[in-house]
Amino acid sequence: MAATTTTKLFKSISRSLRHLSTSSPPSITTPPQIPTIVTPPNLLTHSLFPQNNSLLSHFTPTRLRVTRSGNMGGDRPPTEMAPLFPGCDYKHWLIVMDKPGGEGADKKQMIDCYIQTLAKVLGSEEEAKKKIYNVSCERYFGFGCEVEEEIANKMEDFPGVLFVLPDSYVDPEYQDYGAELFVNGEIVQRSPERQRRVEPQPQRERHRPSSPRPRRRM
Repeated sequence: MAATTTTKLFKSISRSLRHLSTSSPPSITTPPQIPTIVTPPNLLTHSLFPQNNSLLSHFTPTRLRVTRSGNMGGDRPPTEMAPLFPGCDYKHWLIVMDKPGGEGADKKQMIDCYIQTLAKVLGSEEEAKKKIYNVSCERYFGFGCEVEEEIANKMEDFPGVLFVLPDSYVDPEYQDYGAELFVNGEIVQRSPERQRRVEPQPQRERHRPSSPRPRRRM
């Protein structure tokens, strides 16, 4: 049962990621195929990964990245394309990880792991702290960083890295990518109003209609 659920989730992720790229222009006689559902990578992460991250372990053997060429994990050079979602500029990247800092790591250890992961490609932890703009240690494990596409793709084969995805705004009005804001190595709190705008909305409880009480016979 778990294997079937994992397979369906991964297929859903793959289908959504394929929609993030453009193919060659269709001919006049061939109508373009329009996907029915396109999910921004940031919302994809928030919606598919449960809060306890129990399913993340099933994805450990698979690492996935997306380039502007539409070639997932390939060697074709990136090509220019307009962003499909607000904030998706191929300079802001979401790095999703599995068990950062090791089994049972606390929040500080997870964030240290994020910094060390990016430092491997930037050359120093101080530079990594400047480039990381958000971190997540609860709903999913990962961080956002502002780097060039070639730099981001170098992390795809790092131990513990599951996905390298172009990031997109959770709150376009404030140009906010969600998760916890991270500025120069420190977590920064949002105002209550802005925090509500980036938090996932809880599902409404479905109340079953109560059965009418039987009338007493007089």
